[in-house]
Order: sequence, then structure tokens, then C-alpha cells
Amino acid sequence: MTEKNFTGLVYDNIFPRSIGKESKKINFHDSNDLILNSQKEEMKKFAKKTNLLFFLISLAFLIFILINLVKISLNKFDLNQIYTETDISRGEILDRNGEVLATSIKTKDLYINSRNILDKRKLLIKLKEIFPNKESLIKLNKKNKYVLLKKHLSIDEINELKKIGDPGIVFQTSEKRIYPQHNIFSHLTGFKINKLKSKLENNFDSSLSLGNDLNLTVDLKVQNIVRDELIKGLEIYNAKSALSIVMNVKNGEILSMVSLPDFDPNFPKTIQDFTENNLVTEARYEMGSTLKMFNAALAFELKSNLIEKNFDISQGYQLTNKNTISDSHINLEKINFDQAFVHSSNIASIKIIEEIGIEKQKELFKKIGLIDNLNVNGLNVVSNKGPRIWNDTYSKSMSYGYGISLSPISLVSSFATLVNGGVSVTPNIIKTKLNGNKKKVLSNETSKQINLLLEKVVKNGTGKTATVAGLKLGGKTGTSKKVENGQYSEKKVITSFIGVFPIDDPNFLTFVLFDEPQRNTGLSLESFGSNTAAPTFSKIVSKISPILIQNNYFKYSRNENK
Repeated sequence: MTEKNFTGLVYDNIFPRSIGKESKKINFHDSNDLILNSQKEEMKKFAKKTNLLFFLISLAFLIFILINLVKISLNKFDLNQIYTETDISRGEILDRNGEVLATSIKTKDLYINSRNILDKRKLLIKLKEIFPNKESLIKLNKKNKYVLLKKHLSIDEINELKKIGDPGIVFQTSEKRIYPQHNIFSHLTGFKINKLKSKLENNFDSSLSLGNDLNLTVDLKVQNIVRDELIKGLEIYNAKSALSIVMNVKNGEILSMVSLPDFDPNFPKTIQDFTENNLVTEARYEMGSTLKMFNAALAFELKSNLIEKNFDISQGYQLTNKNTISDSHINLEKINFDQAFVHSSNIASIKIIEEIGIEKQKELFKKIGLIDNLNVNGLNVVSNKGPRIWNDTYSKSMSYGYGISLSPISLVSSFATLVNGGVSVTPNIIKTKLNGNKKKVLSNETSKQINLLLEKVVKNGTGKTATVAGLKLGGKTGTSKKVENGQYSEKKVITSFIGVFPIDDPNFLTFVLFDEPQRNTGLSLESFGSNTAAPTFSKIVSKISPILIQNNYFKYSRNENK
């Protein structure tokens, strides 16, 4: 056969059939077989499609069989095989002294194995007697399935169920989260029920789930006293809500945090939306005259001649075309620098910041933490809200506590810097090793002058009702009108008092706030903080200070405010 005889040949396959010593074999066909070859290709394609279809049908059938086998096995095997119980109990939440605030206990859950029921009609009647409102009873109509009827049975319920004696009744051990202190720490611990979690229970869920305890800085005895006195104040003044916080100004440890109204975390289904909010961290307010102390800090820090100046307050101050600021509660025409804070003058506050300037004010607010959002480990803290445009009007408004809204914990944190020697501190609710790195924000001299001024406020000014026998302290009242329909209300106010003790070596700060107190003692609206928050502060500190002294939290001073 010569080469020209191969002109009509087509190569079918040029790949070797085997690899090794054998020579490569090449198959070829005559051109007359092209039609036949085409038919073979079509047959191959059809075969592939058929095989794929058969495979998919077989796979679906296999999955169907497996699902049913699993269902059968679940009903055949004991409940323990489908209810996996971990050996690790959820960690406890404890106060600084080891008192239990949240723990877990073993309980029994009720399952019904419908395949083992002797008499379904009789069982349903008995179950309805024990659980008259249990909607899950309708699930018992389903066959070949375990039904969870109720979690965390009571002793009485277990005893009644045992009396029925039906083998379809199955008890399974489970774990229930309980809060022995009920409402006292509800806004800190939050709750855990099934998959629902809140507050610390949610924020530290991964650690608690591994069995790790969570040790807090709060003190159960202190918390109890603060809450009791705050409840009394809430009732006396018929206020909408109230809050308080006690913090160590040197290390930021929080000894007490109370928000009212509160709730019982053992019954989370009864919690109302507003009630669940921790007002100390999740609400913000215009803080009124408590912010005036930051004006004083500016003057001291800058060594301003304002300290030696007298202020004319007799004519008021025209802040805007529609807003004239007055000091009607002060029966003086002129006051000096100290009197401006002792008597809480709005006009003097405006004139001080007017001379110091916007930029210096803004710089201080930034350094001391009134602008930046506060991050507290484990707590959800709302962001502060300042002016979008830091203009002249807003600057003067902020000088006496308006135009900027702060979370109470943010105010407390910044105020601590004023009184503790000028060191920035971050509030802490989790008991950990203290961080030795402290940022110096203000001078020691400025902090010392602020404390002397706060002491004068309590001795001779608006804070007289905050005095505590046997304890040297200082503080500042605050009153701010609430915004209603875009206008500041003349009836709805926020009243507060922030106090520091012992004032000659500040250790602790206590803040008290009432939202919309409806009754006062007949004093003017401008001194309303004196009528509500200040006396409540006095009652709280008079009762908690012996505990703080007993636990060596600070040294006792017998010098009284006079």
C-alpha cells in the first residue's frame, strides 16, 4: 500500500492503548465508515444521558431511605440519644465578694413518647388537668415523634405526672438559669432563657457557656441600699424613672449601678420594652448645671484672670432673639467666680465660656471624654450627642448644661477626671487586674481647686441638702428642662446630683438622677435638683459609706461639712 492510497483515511484515535515496551498502536477507518461513526457518537451521548438520569433517581431513592431510617431510629432509641446534655454547666455571675447573682440548676423537662402511650385519650385528659393552658398538647396527635411538652417542671408537676403512670411520659434532665437576687441586678446580668439572652448574659455568652465564672466589681450590699433609697425617691417625687451609679474615681470600678423601673430576670416574658433599658448606659440626657464644673476646670487649667473677676447677673443675658437667660434664683446683682458655682449661675457660666472661647471648650470636652463615645467592657453604652455645628450659641448653651446629651456613665467618667487628680479613667464592671497605664488630662492643681469648689457648693450653696454627718464631701446639683414637641417644657425636668467623697482625698463618686419628678418641696424650679436628687444622694451615702469604710475602700474622716 503506497502513501497516495491513504488520502481518504480519517484518524479515529491516535492515543496509545498501553504504555510500556509495546509500540504505539494507531487505529484508523475508511472514509466510508463516517456515517456509521456518527451514529455511534449519537448512541454514546444517549447512553450518557440515560446513565445520569438513572444515577440521580437512585441517589434520591437512597436519600429517602436514609431519612426514614433516621426517623425510625429516633423513635426506637432512648430519648437520651437525641437529647444531648453537656457536662459543662454555665458559669456563674458573681459580685466582688463572691455573692451569686446568676447561676444554673438542674431541672426536669417533660417529653411525651407518642409510640409508648397506653391510652392517648386518658393521657390527654390528665395532662390538661395539670397543664390547662398548654397549647403543645395538640402536638401529641403526631405519631412516631418525641414531643417536648414543658421545660423546667416544678416538684408538684413531677409528682402529679408520676401518678399518671403512663410509659409515654419521659423525664429528661436539663439546666435552668436562675437569678437569686431577682430585680436587684437585672440591668447588669440581663437574662438567659433558651436561645434568648441579654446584657452580660449575652455579651459574655461564649465564656459563660464554657463554664467560666464572671466576677463583677459590684457589691451586693451597696447595690441593695442604693436601689432601696432610689425606689423611695421615685415614690416620693412621683418620677417617671430614676438611676444611680457609685464608682471608684481612682480605678473606675463600679460598685453599684441601678436603673428604675427594673424587672425580674427569672420571668423575662413579663419585661416591657422601656423597663429593660439600662438608663445608666442606654439613655442620654441634657445634664444641666452639673456641666458648669467643666467651665471652672477650664479657668483653673488656663490660669485665667476670670478667677478674680466679678460677674454682673442683674440684667440677664440675651442668648438669642427669643431666649433671654436669667438667674432669678440668685438674690444678688454681682457675684464672684466661686459664687457663680456655689449658687449655680447660668449667666456667669455663659460669660466665662464667652471669654475663654469655643476652641478651648471644645478641646477640653475632647480630652475629658464628653465628645468621644465611651466603651465599657460588657456594657452597651449609647453614644453621646453633641452639636453638629459648634457655634457661639451652642457653646454658650453647653456652658450651663444644654445642647449636648450624655449617657450618665459618660458624665460620671468625665467628672471622675475632674476630682481624682486629673487622670482619665474608664468605668469597669468586670473584676480584672488594674491597668497601670493612666492618662493625665488635667493638672493636680486644677483638680484640687475643683474639689474645694465642690465642697463649697455643699457647704453654702445649692447642694446643702446633700450633706452627710461625719463625712467631708462635695458635689453639684443639676436641673434641665425636657424637650417636648420641639420646645423646652416648663413642667417636665431632669434633676440630678453628682457627689464626691471624701472630698479631701476623693475615692468615690455617686450620681443620682430623676426623670420628670412631679412634686417638690416648694422651692423654685432652678433649685429642683436640691429638692430631689441631692437629699436622695445624702440618704444613699450615709448608708453605704460605713460599708465602704468597713471594707477598707477608703479611710474614714470625721470632719463634717459645716
